[in-house]
Amino acid sequence: MRSFDYIRPATVAEAAGLLADNAGDPLVVAGGTAAVVLMHMGVLRPSLVIDVAGIDSMKRAREGSLGALTTIRALERSPHGLLAEAAEQVANVRVRNVATVGGAICYGEPQTDTPAALIALGATVEIASRSGTRSMALENFFLSPYETALEQGELLTAVALADPVFGSGGCHAKFTIGSPENKPVANASIQVSTDDGGRCTQARIVAGAVGPVPLLAAGAAERLIGEAPSDTLIGEVAADVAEQIDPVDDVRGPAWYKRRITRVLVERALRCALQRANDNRTPD
Repeated sequence: MRSFDYIRPATVAEAAGLLADNAGDPLVVAGGTAAVVLMHMGVLRPSLVIDVAGIDSMKRAREGSLGALTTIRALERSPHGLLAEAAEQVANVRVRNVATVGGAICYGEPQTDTPAALIALGATVEIASRSGTRSMALENFFLSPYETALEQGELLTAVALADPVFGSGGCHAKFTIGSPENKPVANASIQVSTDDGGRCTQARIVAGAVGPVPLLAAGAAERLIGEAPSDTLIGEVAADVAEQIDPVDDVRGPAWYKRRITRVLVERALRCALQRANDNRTPD
């Protein structure tokens, strides 16, 4: 590993200032579960490492918002069932105890679980820099594999979630070949809301790990609105999503196989999400 300078700022402003003043190759780390491995491999060779793990304001949760330093393990205890379901399937408990939600997002890796669930929940990311703050929908944050919309001098500080809707339910379905990292071959995160008649009032469908970025299948989800989805409609929606993804042939399987897996996962997750939404409308 190449030698580097190491700084541990105490505030977001200090971290943003360091990023602004070091335009070369500074590396921001939090849990470091991916970054440290890549540094050991020589893939990353930063001259400056900025460790944000000591910034208290990025650890705290506010109403409807998660600090970027929230661990994946903490997400397992989230009141959002979909998010907890996705988080508990990430890697293993040792990784989840250290890895952070901000790191999982900023890494930009396609083969992961929590970003898809967060997009399904309508998440936005809060971004800080020396010049101020901005926010954007998470589905627009990913540009290509390992490339995000973060600009020079910017730092992701929090993830805001949409307000929960009565009668909503979600499901995260995943297929993996059982690697030590438990990376998905494909996954599907779905959040829906239903009315008293079982008709769908809101829907967000996300397919992950089967393209350069998570796919928010807005058109397919729109077909559900106002309907009490039949088996036929659920199958058609799943087929629509499978046609929209952009998988590649790799060690995890050929593209045609990933399309088939995605169709199955979307169908299963949609049935599950609809059932949970209807159940959540029923008084205890």
